[in-house]
Amino acid sequence: MMPRRTRRIGLTLMEVLVASALLGIALVPAFDMVTRGMVLAHDVEVRTRAVFLAEREMETALAKATENFSTSLAKPSADLGDGYRTTVTETVSGLKKTITVQAGFDTNKNGVLGSDEVLASFATIVADTTTPGTL
Repeated sequence: MMPRRTRRIGLTLMEVLVASALLGIALVPAFDMVTRGMVLAHDVEVRTRAVFLAEREMETALAKATENFSTSLAKPSADLGDGYRTTVTETVSGLKKTITVQAGFDTNKNGVLGSDEVLASFATIVADTTTPGTL
């Protein structure tokens, strides 16, 4: 009587190990790209929010300067919540006032917006229109 030949169904241990290693090697760059994408998305979100906050502070400063030119607009470092801070400075030169607004994220949590933490900066010049013959 002849021995029966049986068909093997399945994979050997070596085939499974090789396939697992290849899959692992292929997935590492994919996970790295996803992680980098998430970090970049967070960075864009933080910078965008800083721009909106700086724009809001600039609009407030411009409204105050328009209402009363002699009003001081300077704010050393104001807390805007969630770790965001803003600084408003002004330089008066005759009948002109230069307003600079900087906004950013207080990464070191010291309550002051450092130059390395600034994410958005706007500057504009306002003229005193209340004094006759100045324009």
